[in-house]
Amino acid sequence: MRKLKTTDIFNAMRLMKKAEVREQFMPYIDGISEKGLSTEDIGIDGFLYLMEIMAEKKAENAIYEFLAGPFECAAKDVENMELSELIVNVKQLAKENDLGVFMRSLSGLNGKV
Repeated sequence: MRKLKTTDIFNAMRLMKKAEVREQFMPYIDGISEKGLSTEDIGIDGFLYLMEIMAEKKAENAIYEFLAGPFECAAKDVENMELSELIVNVKQLAKENDLGVFMRSLSGLNGKV
C-alpha cells in the first residue's frame, strides 16, 4: 500500500465526474469539520458514503481504477477482492494518510475543474 499522491486527487475528481455525484458528495465534505470525526473515521465514513452514492454501474470501473493506485494492484484485482480484504485495505489507507486533507483538497479543486 502506498500513500496517496497528487495523481490520486485527479483520479478521484474524474471518478466523481463520471459518477455525477458532486451535488450529493460536496455537502458531506463541507460538513466534515462540523462532525468532529477523527481522520480515520472521516476516511472510512467518506469512503463508504462515496461508495453508496456511486453504486451506479457507470462508476464501478472508475472506483476500481481509483483504488488500484494506492492499493498498488490492478483494477481487476480490486474488482475481485474479497470484502474483508477491501475493508482492511481501506482502513490501512485511512490510517496511513490524512484523508481529511485529501478530501478538502478534492473539494477545493473539484469546484475549479
